[in-house]
Amino acid sequence: MITIKVNQENHQFSETLALTELIRFLEIKTNGIAVAINGSVVKKSDWSLRLLQNSDEVLIIKSTQGG
Repeated sequence: MITIKVNQENHQFSETLALTELIRFLEIKTNGIAVAINGSVVKKSDWSLRLLQNSDEVLIIKSTQGG
């Protein structure tokens, strides 16, 4: 069992998963978001390669439009 903190909320998984799998699990639309793991931004092209480890902290930021 591994625990991943996403935007200050803990989630537990039975096995290691890739960042793309986490985003899919959380049902987050990928347009207009930025993702950082343990304070380091991960390029969208690397999401499928980045495996999450126990105690990783993921920050997902959604862009908004305004004026």
